[in-house]
Amino acid sequence: MKPKTINLHIDKIVLEGVGSVNRNQLTLSLQKELHRLISSQGLHGSLKQPTSINHIKAEPILIGNRIQEKRLGNQIAQSVYRGLKR
Repeated sequence: MKPKTINLHIDKIVLEGVGSVNRNQLTLSLQKELHRLISSQGLHGSLKQPTSINHIKAEPILIGNRIQEKRLGNQIAQSVYRGLKR
C-alpha cells in the first residue's frame, strides 16, 4: 500500500516578543514533530479526503525567557496539529 502524501504549507508564523531564532533549526523541529504527530495519531476524519484549508487558528504558545528552537518548533507543531483536528 502506497503511503499517503500530505502537502502542508505554512505561510506565516507570528512570534511576538521573541528575539532572534535560528529559523532553519525551528523549521526542522516543526517539520519533524508534525510528521511524528500525523504518523502516530493520524488526521481528523475530514482531512483524510483531498481538501484545502486556507487558515488554521493555532493556540497561543507560552515560552520562557530562554528560547530553544527545538522546543519552540515542537510546541508550534503541536499547536498546529491541534488546530487541524478542529
